[in-house]
Amino acid sequence: MESTELVTLVVIGVVLVIGVVSFFASRIGVAAPLALTVVGVGVGAVPAIPHFEVEPSLVLTVILPPLLYAAARQVPFVDFRRNLRVIGFLAIVLVVVSAVLVGVLVHLLWMTVPLALAIALGAVVAPPDAVAATSLGKRLGLPPRIVTILEGEGLVNDATALVLLSTMLAIVTTTVASPSGWMITITFIWAVVGAVLIGGILGAVAVALRRRITDPVLDAAISLVIPFVAYLAGEFCHASGVVAVVVAGILVGNQGAYRIRASFRLAESGTWRIVTLLVENAVFLFMGFQLWPIVNAVAGSNELFGTLGVAGLVIVLLIGVRFAAMPPLLSTIRKRYRKRVARADQTKGRFDDVTEEDFQRRAANFRQLGITQSPFRSFTRGVRARFGLVTKKDSSARDRIVAQLAELEKNPPPVPVEIDATARARFSTTFQNFRKRLDQQNNDLTAERDQALGWRDGVVLGLSGMRGVVTVAAVQTIPDGQPMRESLVLIAFAVAIVTLVAQGLLLPPVVRRLRPAKDAPGSERAELYELRKLMKDAGDTAVASAVTAAEASGTPLQEGVLHEVNAQAEMWMGRLEVWANADLSDEANEVVQFQQLRRVQLVAERDALRDAYERGAFSSETIDVLRAALDSEEISLDAVDSRAAEA
Repeated sequence: MESTELVTLVVIGVVLVIGVVSFFASRIGVAAPLALTVVGVGVGAVPAIPHFEVEPSLVLTVILPPLLYAAARQVPFVDFRRNLRVIGFLAIVLVVVSAVLVGVLVHLLWMTVPLALAIALGAVVAPPDAVAATSLGKRLGLPPRIVTILEGEGLVNDATALVLLSTMLAIVTTTVASPSGWMITITFIWAVVGAVLIGGILGAVAVALRRRITDPVLDAAISLVIPFVAYLAGEFCHASGVVAVVVAGILVGNQGAYRIRASFRLAESGTWRIVTLLVENAVFLFMGFQLWPIVNAVAGSNELFGTLGVAGLVIVLLIGVRFAAMPPLLSTIRKRYRKRVARADQTKGRFDDVTEEDFQRRAANFRQLGITQSPFRSFTRGVRARFGLVTKKDSSARDRIVAQLAELEKNPPPVPVEIDATARARFSTTFQNFRKRLDQQNNDLTAERDQALGWRDGVVLGLSGMRGVVTVAAVQTIPDGQPMRESLVLIAFAVAIVTLVAQGLLLPPVVRRLRPAKDAPGSERAELYELRKLMKDAGDTAVASAVTAAEASGTPLQEGVLHEVNAQAEMWMGRLEVWANADLSDEANEVVQFQQLRRVQLVAERDALRDAYERGAFSSETIDVLRAALDSEEISLDAVDSRAAEA
């Protein structure tokens, strides 16, 4: 059989296996990655099936970027920012500590393995997999904050692990002097900072391009290319390609939601769902399939049982370190929350009643005091304020300025400082930004209070440390000829498969038993109604301005047009108001009745549209417009149904 035909048959077989296993996994309540890993192990044990190898660089360059990008697109930046400290601790500190401890353990057990090589193995097995944890978390209905932390950790920790891995391998494979701690730190800082810059630039360029594109095919092509360009650009600049992909994905997913056409985003979501379904599941299938050749290689050197014993100790160590890190992490979160509340109370008493007129007057007093800031200092302070990072220097400077202002207000200057129109407009913008940051701070504290992490959440986070594709791919980058290479590879495979299957099967019953706190029933529906009301008010104001402008231009709007526009908004408000106040535990509530009746109506309308299409009585363009309208209505009904089911 030709190699091309063989590859085609393999691809077809993989797609069929993924489809069948995913279908039955959902029926029996098991996550597809777990089921596919087990199936891969079983298929790999069949002697008649030939084994093949995939280059690790292919996995890291071709497979990993789209998976990370697809996951990053769905991460809300606000939630990511609010949990940045937790994510940073888990993705950087915990990964480094785990890698070093695993390295020391392996080096002590196998003295022939150099410490740097053992730490390289630790870097491979330290990072949990984003795909496995979040797919399980969403299916189990974990609280949104837990899902966000797991997503953020899984997206960032790969960069930490890969940078540490490349550094340790450089020490092992070269004869030059080992890099100092400062060099490793500088390398890591550049890997992150450089990747953030590269990913941010590429993400902004991608959003700007897609905002102006009118061809949906070209838009989809750009969407598919972004993760590969970001990864290669990051690696070319000796930064982290992984972080560049994540930053680009978060930026496109959050900024693109308001700037890219809705029809393009809908098509993009469908495309990425297909890509991730096939690629993710194929990776887990391949991970199980590759186990047996590694086992046979280690068994041939009579080191199988010893290697499995070391793998068991490594697994216990990794799980133990993760669980041990949870109590101090939760304690730190609570202490920081109390400090932020106290600081917010001081700010509230000082600034909540400040109006724009007061701000303009205080701005004049600032000029009277001669207080100025350099652009760089203003920028750095703005960045620190953005992430809630206030230094002692900031606090002392703020207190000094407040004291000066208080003294100046008690003894105002004899001649008031005049502010021209340009300065007044600039101060007005500054005041609006100030109020926005103040609201942001208050909302962050409210979210922290409403989604406070307790010991149950700590148990879930501790148990969610499943390993996956990065562990399997990265360990194979260890060069041939290194001491006990096959054993090290088998340890990584064992850690990935055992944690994925064992913890993945244990997590659902633990979650059901602990029942982590979720949002209050109906709270999301009430928020939807309030937010839609806020949006309607903004829309009504804009419409009123448009009507006034039209009348001033001598071409007033038709009364019927204005009535139709207002009726559309009122219809949605009426629906959401009913939904917010309905008792969804009652099977005969108004929402369910409306959904059922409207679906009956939609089926009849779609049948009529199909009949008209088959008869050829109308143009295809007209049929497409109405089909798109029906699709949009059906999507809206599905969204309400899914939210109602979650409530």
